[in-house]
Amino acid sequence: MRITFDKLTALHILRIWRSSGRSLTADRHGLETSVVAPRRYWTRRRINACLESVGTSLSNVHGRVQVMVPRPGARIRSRSARNTVYARGLPANPIIELGGPVRIPCPELLFIELGAIMSPAAQLLVGLELCGRFSRDARDPRDGTTMFGIKPVTTADKIRSYVSAARDLAGLEQSRRVAEWLMDEAWSPQEALLNGLARMPLHELGYELGELQLNPRYIAHGPLLSLVDKRSRVPDSLVRGTHVGFNYDGGPHFGEGAPGTAGTGFLDSNAADNMRKAVVADKRRDRDLLVQGLSVLPVTKEDFYERGGIDRVMLQAMSLLERIGQHDYSKHRCALRRPKLAEERQRLIWSLLPGRRGRELSQELARFEPPEVTIEDYDITFDNGKMAITRL
Repeated sequence: MRITFDKLTALHILRIWRSSGRSLTADRHGLETSVVAPRRYWTRRRINACLESVGTSLSNVHGRVQVMVPRPGARIRSRSARNTVYARGLPANPIIELGGPVRIPCPELLFIELGAIMSPAAQLLVGLELCGRFSRDARDPRDGTTMFGIKPVTTADKIRSYVSAARDLAGLEQSRRVAEWLMDEAWSPQEALLNGLARMPLHELGYELGELQLNPRYIAHGPLLSLVDKRSRVPDSLVRGTHVGFNYDGGPHFGEGAPGTAGTGFLDSNAADNMRKAVVADKRRDRDLLVQGLSVLPVTKEDFYERGGIDRVMLQAMSLLERIGQHDYSKHRCALRRPKLAEERQRLIWSLLPGRRGRELSQELARFEPPEVTIEDYDITFDNGKMAITRL
């Protein structure tokens, strides 16, 4: 018995696999026909047995499982499965074995598949997860337990290379665009969201700060080397080529934990003590980064949930970047201050957050096609040296 799951089912399985601490094998294979014993059929019980071999079941999968096959005649005949036929377009050897009967597409191909069923922002967050050191909960990615401190399963460069080699695949056009915004080494969902928004272009309702480097390692020199804890001197991100960046100081609000631990999203009986320790650690880190000459803006949970909170942080970052004379964000500031764009961007941010509001907004945005908003929809003019922006 052998079966190849894909798309959301493969992502579900991969999250379970990563959260259990297991690594993906480097061996890759071609896409083969899913087979069961001769003269037998893919019954619900047999499909469920395959899922149970990797730690899940049909009851944990929303809707029918998604499988991939190499030709139309190889479709799985089951009411529990939905087939995708890949007759052409796949790069060589795109499949990874997880042991036993289960196979899934490699992370790079999975990223492309998600481009056909996810919004650009959601696909970017999954890509940052695959390139990062955390894994969302397989059963409840929005509000469930997140596992931290695990190895990435791919890199941004590998995804970009794979996307460039693929042909004639659903989701490929969006994936080529989103792959350009990918970054390595995100350590939490909140870091991924914050820096993903900072990287996304204005016409995708992002902030277009430029390329960012996540969790860069800075080494102190001279006497500082013995005074500064190396772990405290890692900003969450820096705009590449500058000393300006961000730290997410969410504390236990989102359920962050130490590397290799899971966060539940709720405070335990030692909440006050844990919160105090987190605050002290953040303040010490801020001092260490200041000594290093870095201008790192703290970002909180409240910034995400307050209307215009992230807009305010990004405008402050733009002011810092302009002050060091390396960037001009005039166009960005004008676009950010447009009420219609600001409202659409805020709804996008809220839709990606944990909690009921995020869940309801994401469902609402999925039901309705959002209006296409591009910077070209606005006419930028100058009057007495001042920039004005109006909608066409």
